[in-house]
Amino acid sequence: MTTLYVVKSNPVAGKEAEFNRWYSEVHLPEVLQIEGFQSAQRFFLTPQQMQPQSHSYLAIYTIDSKNIDGTLENLRNATWINLSDAIDMTTIEIGIYQALDDPEPSPDG
Repeated sequence: MTTLYVVKSNPVAGKEAEFNRWYSEVHLPEVLQIEGFQSAQRFFLTPQQMQPQSHSYLAIYTIDSKNIDGTLENLRNATWINLSDAIDMTTIEIGIYQALDDPEPSPDG
């Protein structure tokens, strides 16, 4: 089963370059050091939108589906993560999603 940890975010006005450097070069590598996080990829909003959007950036992390609670606890306990003042924390949105089409894991693993 695939589980995604999805983060929608915006940079602070005037700090987009700093935001992108920090997110790609510092933050993603730090999060991937946390047990349970398996991969990460970032995206930016294109001009071809069907409706107005509230966030310019999206990060999608694949997390351990067998231990979602443990992975999230590991994230909460990672006090060593460096946050940047270039991310607008007032607009951040986080969601956790599981794939609908993945087969349920068998009892044998």
